[in-house]
Amino acid sequence: MAYSTTYAALRADRAEHVGLVTMPGTATDGHWRYVGSGHTPGAAVLAAGIAEDIATNREIAPEEREVPR
Repeated sequence: MAYSTTYAALRADRAEHVGLVTMPGTATDGHWRYVGSGHTPGAAVLAAGIAEDIATNREIAPEEREVPR
């Protein structure tokens, strides 16, 4: 015997299980949409700065190991 279900049925069962009750007059969005990927412009600037710091540290690290202390 095979069983089949939908995401709507799974969500409804989970809501019932955890005690969530749909309030009359509330709206829910049942659709997924793609909103993008990657960094925001501000986060891209930060990520570029971090990448530069990592590259600089990798260049300096071998030199620091050679200096006697």
